[in-house]
Amino acid sequence: MFGFDKQDVLLAFNLFKMNVRDRYLGSSLGIFWAIANPLFMLALYTFVFGFILKVRLPGAETTLGYVVWLISGYGPWIAMTEAIMCSTTSVVGAAGIVKNLAFKTELLPITSAFGGLISLGVSLCFLLILMIFEGSAPGWHLLWVPFVIFLQFFLIVSLGLWLSAINVFVRDLSLALPNVLTILMFFTPIFYPVSAMPKVVQQLSFANPFFQISDAYRAVLIRDEAPGVLGLFGVFLLSLAIFWSGLAAFRRAKGVFDSAL
Repeated sequence: MFGFDKQDVLLAFNLFKMNVRDRYLGSSLGIFWAIANPLFMLALYTFVFGFILKVRLPGAETTLGYVVWLISGYGPWIAMTEAIMCSTTSVVGAAGIVKNLAFKTELLPITSAFGGLISLGVSLCFLLILMIFEGSAPGWHLLWVPFVIFLQFFLIVSLGLWLSAINVFVRDLSLALPNVLTILMFFTPIFYPVSAMPKVVQQLSFANPFFQISDAYRAVLIRDEAPGVLGLFGVFLLSLAIFWSGLAAFRRAKGVFDSAL
């Protein structure tokens, strides 16, 4: 349906392993950093908000309640931003391979995006440990998590096809993107509930696919309820449209990648 066969799937798996290995090439601790980096950030936020600022959610008995709520959104956001950045720079970063080997280069942004799964796994494990210490645990709605993860990375892969192709010709994109993602994080929102935002911004937030995904995590993990199915269905349709158009645009543009790289 998308023009990929079994050999492409095998190649994609090998590219994924190569991306993870090459990212930490030369490091004595290797893939340890893939786990340590997000773990450090999550532990830092837990310490600052839980033990220094002692922020509490309304009605919560302990400060861990806010930390759990925060990380349930911020953890997936870390994975999302990491995956988007890796996907955006995937073609430029593999310029030597693109110029010298004949293969479906659209696999590069797709496989690079899945590098964020490591950060996501670390975040979810850290979150579950915090919830145990807080005295709470997710219920059967946890079964929604694989579906939410699928939608999250489907959106990222779809965006990555567009961004990686554009980045070949506009290198400033990869430099500006971290700032754009930081702004988007505060409009999603991640650090405060959507009810704290002005009414107009709240309405815009509900149209934000990243908000729908982060709220879905909080629904199944924190509120122990089903996520907003209508919102997630909208994310799926949007991702599908971006994927189809991005894949077509990428395949049209890759013919001139050699001269631009």
